[in-house]
Amino acid sequence: MKRAACLLLLLLACTREDRASLQRRPISPSPAPTSGWARLPLDAASQRLLKGAWIGDATGRSIPFLEAREGLWASRALPLENLLLGKDAEGRPTAEFTLKLPEGWQVGERETLRLDLDLDGHAPWVAQVKAERQREGGGFIAYDPVAPLHLYDLSPSGSRRGLDLPWDGQRYRLTLIASQGEAPRLRSLSVRAETRPEALEAELALEGAFAPEPGQPGTWRLRLPDTERIVGLELTLAPPAAPLRPEIRIGESPADALTWSCSDLVWNLPALGTRATRIALAPVQAGTLTISLPEGATPLSLRALVRRQTLLFPAEAGQAYALHLGGEAKPAPGSLGALPSLRSLASSAPLSLGAAEPDAQGLPHREGADQRARPWMPWIAGLALLVLGTAAWRLFKAGEGSAS
Repeated sequence: MKRAACLLLLLLACTREDRASLQRRPISPSPAPTSGWARLPLDAASQRLLKGAWIGDATGRSIPFLEAREGLWASRALPLENLLLGKDAEGRPTAEFTLKLPEGWQVGERETLRLDLDLDGHAPWVAQVKAERQREGGGFIAYDPVAPLHLYDLSPSGSRRGLDLPWDGQRYRLTLIASQGEAPRLRSLSVRAETRPEALEAELALEGAFAPEPGQPGTWRLRLPDTERIVGLELTLAPPAAPLRPEIRIGESPADALTWSCSDLVWNLPALGTRATRIALAPVQAGTLTISLPEGATPLSLRALVRRQTLLFPAEAGQAYALHLGGEAKPAPGSLGALPSLRSLASSAPLSLGAAEPDAQGLPHREGADQRARPWMPWIAGLALLVLGTAAWRLFKAGEGSAS
C-alpha cells in the first residue's frame, strides 16, 4: 500500500506544464517617431484568446493596457455657447452652436459627440441631417459619413431624435433636409461627449454566405467565415421599400438564438431619392445571424459590419512589443483607467499583429494539486481496489490455512 502511494506521488510530481498552447504575436512598430498612446486592433484568432492575454516588451516585462469598450470613459455634458436656431435661406430647419470645453479639456477628449434634439413636427416624417463643423480660422466643412444620418418620427413604428458625430471641431452646424413629410422645427438640443467604440466607423464589411432560410418565408441567414465582433449590419432592400424594422436573431440554432431588438429603420425609395441601410448593434461575437422582414420586403444584400476589439497601451518610440496569448496574464502594476484623459482611439494610426510564434516568455496555466490529480483519479480508485482485493484475498487464504 505504501509503495502504491509513493508511486502515485511520484507520478504527480513529474507532471509537466504544457507550454505548447503558448504563442507570441509581434506588434508592428508605430509609424509615429514619438512616444504616446498606441491602439492595437485584434484579429478573430487573437480575440478568442483575449482572456489571459498580456503585452510585453523585448525583455518580457508586462506593459499595462486597456480594452477599448463602452463605459471606459465617463460621458460628460458639454454646455453650448452662441446657440442659433432657425431656418436657412432655403427654409430648412438649422442650428449652429459652439461647444464650451471643461477646464483642462481639448477638442477630441472623447471620440464621439452625442446630440439629443428637441424636435417639433407632425408624424410621419423622415429628415436627413447635414452636419458640418468649423475648423479654427476656416469655414464649415461637411461631415461625410459612410451612411447618411437620419432622424425620424414614424409613430407608432418608432422614432429617432439623436445622432452621433465625431468630435473634431468646436463649432457645429446642423441642417434638416426632409426625405418624407415635412422636416420638424428645431426647438433645442443638448450635447454629451462620449467614448463609444461601437459608434465609430466599422473596420470591415463582411458579406459571407447569404441565402433564404428553407421553410421560413421572409427569413434570410448570413454565415460568416469566422466568429467576428459585429457592431452593425448594412442591409440593402429591393425598391420600393418604405421604412421598416427587421427582426434580427444572433446564433446558429433557433433554440439558442438571441433575438436582437434595434431602433434603426431601413428603407429604399428611389422615387424620393432616399435610402437607409445601416443598422447599429451593440458589439456581439457571432458567426451566424438571421433577419426576418415583413411580407413583400426582399433584401438585395446583407453585410456584417465588424469592429475588432482594440487594446490601448503606452508605447515608447523605438521599443519592440509583442502580444502574448494562450496562457495566463502576466500582471502589470497600476491601472491606466485612472488617468484623466485618453485621446487615443481616433488620434493615432492602428498597429497590427504579426504571425504567431512560440512564446518562451509566456506563462502556462497553473494547475493546483487537485487539478493535476484529477486525471489520475480513475487510476487511484483502481489501484485502491486492487490493493484492497489483494489484502482481502490474503486474509481469506490465511483463514483457510488456519481452519485446516
